Amino acid sequence: MSLLPVLGSVFLTACLAQSVVVVGEAPIPSPSEIPTVPILVKDDAGEPIVGARADTEYGPEVTDESGVFQVRWEGQSTSVSVQAQGFFPGAVVVDSFQDEPVELALRPVVLRGAVVDNQGFGLPIASVSLGDFNVMTDDQGGFEISRASPGTITVERPGWAATEFAWDGEILVHEIVLEPLQIRALHVGHTVFVDDARWSELLSIAEDTVVNALVIDVKDESGRVLYDTGVSLAREIGAVDVLFDIDRVVAQMDVRGLYKIARLVTFQDPVAARAVVDMAVYDTATGAPFRKRNQYFLDPTDTQAREYALRLAEEVCAAGFDEIQFDYVRFPDGYPATAVFDLGDSEDIRIGTISSFLGQAAARLHPLGCLVGADIFGFITTVIGDGGIGQEFSAVSATADVVSPMVYPSHYSTGWFGFDTPNDHPGAVVAGALDAGLKRVEGQSIIRPWLQDFYYTPGQVREQIDAAEARSLGWMLWNAASVFNVEALDPETG
Repeated sequence: MSLLPVLGSVFLTACLAQSVVVVGEAPIPSPSEIPTVPILVKDDAGEPIVGARADTEYGPEVTDESGVFQVRWEGQSTSVSVQAQGFFPGAVVVDSFQDEPVELALRPVVLRGAVVDNQGFGLPIASVSLGDFNVMTDDQGGFEISRASPGTITVERPGWAATEFAWDGEILVHEIVLEPLQIRALHVGHTVFVDDARWSELLSIAEDTVVNALVIDVKDESGRVLYDTGVSLAREIGAVDVLFDIDRVVAQMDVRGLYKIARLVTFQDPVAARAVVDMAVYDTATGAPFRKRNQYFLDPTDTQAREYALRLAEEVCAAGFDEIQFDYVRFPDGYPATAVFDLGDSEDIRIGTISSFLGQAAARLHPLGCLVGADIFGFITTVIGDGGIGQEFSAVSATADVVSPMVYPSHYSTGWFGFDTPNDHPGAVVAGALDAGLKRVEGQSIIRPWLQDFYYTPGQVREQIDAAEARSLGWMLWNAASVFNVEALDPETG
């Protein structure tokens, strides 16, 4: 037998046992033997970025849960580009072999902007959403989204029309203009909740007409808190008179898409003023809390009185209301010189007290997602000064989100707006009062008036509604008994 085939077989077996393939004179090791250099991709805070994509000479790599991928080292400098969602692209150059990771910090894409009204005033507590990110605008309407990727931006704010648009990731600063919703509301007083049928009737009116909101009394002129509150002071002084389940009411309004306003009578409070005399306006002439007719007032400068209202407001906001409307947010009208206030009662003090209270309310309610509303006397839209009650129009409008003048024609005396009997000219009186107020608004506050739906015909109610809507304003109908002229309301058409 020849040895040649045998030697050939042995030679072939030996060749197959080798781990290298010889091409020319330079051996090329297998991939498993090629050394690699780790690359750590991190963000601007030093945290690893998982899932970043790296384009290498040998194909793509993706960072692991530690933010690391590997680059093959073949003895010469190599450059690698890296991309990650929400970051500007980056690149790293590997020019030597090392065991420790080469670090690459990517700069996040930051979308900044402001949400404003059509006058350019910033709107706080607007919700700005992009992908999985959601932020709330600050007190100046500003917002910032870090790690932003192209997508749809959605902006929402209670009482304002939502907007959305596609963002391509190119323009990094945006000013977004919102328009206020035209809120059309009915007042819901305590008598409504005596009978479920009456509450159902108001819900039906809202479903069948242009009414898109309800104003629910949560604490009324009697000083009673009308829901099951957890605020201890209300329970201690016997102010709680549960007439409705607040969670049920909110849910029933939500399912109908209604805007939810909670009316909270603030400083006119017969229960608290008599139970906690230190909170009340004190009359040295009588040696008792100040009383005018059946009204007793808490001292607006008193810390405890303010805190009582604010805690109730926070609780109601957290229950799901969109807006907390402070009524009787003022000093008593026509109080005597013998009335005593903790911090005094000069005009400057009065104006500062009411403005600072509304500012406190905004600071505490805005983070919870609620707007701050303030009811004011109708004549305040026209007069200079505070009317003796602390409600100076420009100051209130610079602080509250919504200002609601009670422009009831029956409350204006002879001579107002040129009429001997203003009550006989409902549309013209409302128009005059609103025009005066619109000229004096400061800041991003909107005007939404209370209109008179008592002692009037449907036609007279309609005149007032038309005057408000002609000025692109919403409105609220007041009737203490919550009985309304439904004929004055347009039917819902869509």
